[in-house]
Amino acid sequence: MCSTHEHTEYEHYYCASKPDVLTQLFDNYVVHDLQSAGAAEEQLAALIDPGSGDVGKRFRDIQSYWNNIQHTGYAEAVKLTARHLFSIDQLTPDTVTTAQQSNPYPGTEGERLTILKDVAGLDHVQIDTNSRPLPHEIIGQDFFLYDLNMFDFAAGNPDFNQIEHQLGEKIGSLESLEAAIGTLFAISSRYAVAVKTQHAYARTLKWSPRSNEDAALALQKVRQARSGASEADRLCLGDWCLSRIAEQCAAHNLPWKIHTGYFAKNNFMPTENLRAGNLDGLIRANPRTRFVLMHIAYPHSDEMIALAKHYANVSVDMCWAWSINPLHASDFLRRYMHAAPKNKLFIFGGDAHLPAASVGYSYQCRDWFGRTLQKEISEGFLAENQAIDLARFFMADNPYDYYDLTSKKDTLRSATAEIVKAHGHEKAFGFPPKGIRDSGKA
Repeated sequence: MCSTHEHTEYEHYYCASKPDVLTQLFDNYVVHDLQSAGAAEEQLAALIDPGSGDVGKRFRDIQSYWNNIQHTGYAEAVKLTARHLFSIDQLTPDTVTTAQQSNPYPGTEGERLTILKDVAGLDHVQIDTNSRPLPHEIIGQDFFLYDLNMFDFAAGNPDFNQIEHQLGEKIGSLESLEAAIGTLFAISSRYAVAVKTQHAYARTLKWSPRSNEDAALALQKVRQARSGASEADRLCLGDWCLSRIAEQCAAHNLPWKIHTGYFAKNNFMPTENLRAGNLDGLIRANPRTRFVLMHIAYPHSDEMIALAKHYANVSVDMCWAWSINPLHASDFLRRYMHAAPKNKLFIFGGDAHLPAASVGYSYQCRDWFGRTLQKEISEGFLAENQAIDLARFFMADNPYDYYDLTSKKDTLRSATAEIVKAHGHEKAFGFPPKGIRDSGKA
């Protein structure tokens, strides 16, 4: 099965973190359900910190909250990870202590690939690092694929220091900002599988066309005020950048993945900002750009189906959806199948920074996907052979076709530092100054 969206930690930082069994099980979205159930942030920080001592005690400290989230999708995925990675049937202080004594996944070199490929059964993972540049580890292999992240541009708050350091060019005008966007695409598109923005976390998804004059003025104000820039100026510059990103995606034939719907973490979710329907104007203005709208816009999922049904350039990714609410995701899949073309739907992305979490999410997807197809069979909508064909199509064939994965994998597998240099693409790559976990996820 293909995973079209992950935040898989870089090899260097994964190995340096030395995860213990509780880190592997709980350092994922489940901590947000635990916090919602009443667990204190200090308890949750200790739960996933290998340096916080005895695993039995750390689990016991949050066990009452764990008992209150037993039926959520996040908790279900944790149980699946426990079973498939550590042979734990029921999480207790004693079982996690026993598992820790023989922890087979302590953060060794090559462990990410083993877990994701051999245990989770994934063909490859498409990774959003939340930052730039692309990591050197992408070169010479074909399992870890990467998105080009353009969040800061879309949010109207370009990371000028990062851009200037990567490209070696000063950003002092709108023309130089546009040139920088073009350069990032020119040097990265050969290696990136897609473009990713999660600007719903920083602004509304609504978009308006902006003139160069207004955008140039907004750029100067944003550059001068930095994080103190007004919302109006950031929206103006962000909208202008969104237009440039759309143009570059079309020019380089890179799909554009956009976060819609539910937010990670706790205590902040302006639901009107994150509706997929807010993207109508941007989609309509850029018919040559392929948009991949993520996370089924939970809880506004029917809008997502309507957009995919209506627009030829809109596809939908169910990444993260199975763990947010598996029953809702199952119902969504059935509604989608009876409304929109099948070639515009991708069914799995774990959206996790630890490979261990992706194990639970992948088995959760398979379980609920199977239940969903079985309902279609039992209610007379599908024959068994049709369901088998659909499973193969959604799990592998469709993402391979849409993302041109055979060609992309061949390019990455055969790439070397010398080939990258010959193409003049050295600036696309760099050593990440911090791990993906520490740069936020969306």
